[in-house]
Amino acid sequence: MTKYEVIPELSVLKPIRFLKYSNTRRIIQNLLFEFSMFFTRPKRGIRMRRFWIRGYRYEKIKIIFYDFKKNTEKLPVILYFHGGAFQIEGTPVHIKMITNMMVGANHNAIYVKYRLAPKHPFPTALMDGYHALQWIKEHEDFLNIDASKITIAGDSAGGNLATAISLLSRDLNGPKIYKQMMIYPVIDMKQDTESQKNYFDTPMWNSALNRVMWELYLKNGDHGMLPYASPSLADLKGLPKTYIETAEFDPLRDEGVLYAKRLKAEGVKVTEHHTFKTVHGYDAVFFSNFIKEMTEHRINFLKEK
Repeated sequence: MTKYEVIPELSVLKPIRFLKYSNTRRIIQNLLFEFSMFFTRPKRGIRMRRFWIRGYRYEKIKIIFYDFKKNTEKLPVILYFHGGAFQIEGTPVHIKMITNMMVGANHNAIYVKYRLAPKHPFPTALMDGYHALQWIKEHEDFLNIDASKITIAGDSAGGNLATAISLLSRDLNGPKIYKQMMIYPVIDMKQDTESQKNYFDTPMWNSALNRVMWELYLKNGDHGMLPYASPSLADLKGLPKTYIETAEFDPLRDEGVLYAKRLKAEGVKVTEHHTFKTVHGYDAVFFSNFIKEMTEHRINFLKEK
């Protein structure tokens, strides 16, 4: 396999390299992640409340609302979608990411437990997320949030959902998104960039896994909604202020770079951080100084007017 020289803090991720998901691997990972999430609690001073809401086709999904125990003012809110190739559950790392941003930017946050492929292919996750957006807008007084300042965010497949829901809400005249944040996002189902061609065996994520992910996500077709599955194919006019991070040794790198370029061409203000000697999913090394630095960039974006 190819050697990739990553920054020392991320070297722990180098052995995590495989070329396909089996059903067994997927089931075991999801069981482990579900178990670990059950025992995950937020930072001291943050309250966690679970709600069941109606998602796609009126089936129940769970969302988790995080706010500050002693706060009384209406705060902006982060609506967060975890990564995992549309098929893997979120992890305690995601909760740490969210709560670190909350504390640093003085935001509340909502974590959406959307339904996963291959059992629930496109557009289930997209529509689960859009229903969550509508729900928080309708319940802003109950939640004590400022629903005029919703930042929709996500990593990897969650980054895809974040910007796809922004597109959908724009087109349906739904709740207005204040900002969108994408961390090494999935953007392009065509998979024809140089990084997709070059990074076929990278740690954490590679083009072989990426191809299977799209096959599973779109296994029942695109339902005439392909631009909401693959935002690279969408009209990007009128999208909100945007933050994008990419990793160097990541098949998704170039599609994130190109998406930022297209957004800017449409007049969208974009903050970009294209990291070097890094691999997809680097937030897994949450204790590193590198991740602390990236978290500060995210917090600064959230605090911008």
